Amino acid sequence: MLDGAALRQFASCFATGVAVITTCDKAGKPYGLTMNAISSVSLDPPLFLICVDKKSNTLAPILESKAFAINILAKGQEVISNTFAGKGEDKFAKVPYHLGSHGMPLIDGAHGAAEFSLFAEYPGGDHVIVVGEVRSVATDAVDPLLYSRGKYGAFAPAG
Repeated sequence: MLDGAALRQFASCFATGVAVITTCDKAGKPYGLTMNAISSVSLDPPLFLICVDKKSNTLAPILESKAFAINILAKGQEVISNTFAGKGEDKFAKVPYHLGSHGMPLIDGAHGAAEFSLFAEYPGGDHVIVVGEVRSVATDAVDPLLYSRGKYGAFAPAG
């Protein structure tokens, strides 16, 4: 049987961007979590997937509202990543954001952000694979925040 720590160490070898998934419950309270388990699925229809831990307090509001946003963080937004990786506190209290055209919290200064409506959900072990259909997108010319082997980094163009 594979040890969970060994699997995490292997997964950390894959350098990724850093995303904060956001949503609101039916009362309008925002929720969010940091993750890198996101992927483009299809261009037609335009679909992305996220993998949300079943214990996350953000999962129920995503499934309830049937909507979420992916905020791809920019270089320099490590504090935002760490804030949304934690549990318990009001994660939005010190993070500048605005509501997008479809009502989802979008983090100011992000490298890119998109709003989604729930398309499908699938079991995925201790996670739920949530597929969303793109409703809006925005990008910025800032550099992305990267993550590998437990450390943040930044994009350095080949020269």
